[in-house]
Amino acid sequence: MMSLQGGLSIERMCGLARVSRAGFYRWLTAEAPAEEEMEVRAAIHEVVWEHRGRYGYRRVSRELRRRGLVVNQQACGAADA
Repeated sequence: MMSLQGGLSIERMCGLARVSRAGFYRWLTAEAPAEEEMEVRAAIHEVVWEHRGRYGYRRVSRELRRRGLVVNQQACGAADA
């Protein structure tokens, strides 16, 4: 039996929202980022802003380590490059 929310099944709501049921359940069980991760993200944005976007992920990583943060290059966007 499917769960009903306000008279609509999960399947129907997903259909109306044009999302898969799997996607809905992934979203439903997703965890908020850890506070430490949010601090690293904020520091990355700060370094990029200070250097007007001219720093790539290697320089950002180096600057964060210089500031005492423990990071890897993936955290600074190496996976996106």
